Amino acid sequence: MPTTVRRIGRIAAAAAVSAGLLLAGAGPALADDPGAPDTQGPITLSPEQATRVCTQRIPRILSRIDRVTTRINADAGTRGSTAWLQAREDKAKTAGDTDAASRIQQRIDARPGKLDGLAAAKKRVTDFRDANCAS
Repeated sequence: MPTTVRRIGRIAAAAAVSAGLLLAGAGPALADDPGAPDTQGPITLSPEQATRVCTQRIPRILSRIDRVTTRINADAGTRGSTAWLQAREDKAKTAGDTDAASRIQQRIDARPGKLDGLAAAKKRVTDFRDANCAS
């Protein structure tokens, strides 16, 4: 069973993918014409869909991104934080479990990339919200 941190990471990734799909629309794939410029066509939503995206989906995505970011940056007492992982790695090294320590260190090393991805997803979602949702 995946850990809570992995589940959070998967949910955050799903939120980022959802935001990306929302931004990209459901048009034909760009693979049809490899020489096509990287432009995006208009996104067509019904008024009900637009309202749902602006009032429900975007706030949930932003809330989730904020919760995951807060958890990653929390102290060693917060399960799933980088400091918590560091404490687990130290404990594994002390116990002589180099395999576990190595796996945990790989997770620690991946954290800055995850934070960058979350920040990029948040920027894409807020840019979309600012451009398409009435305040």
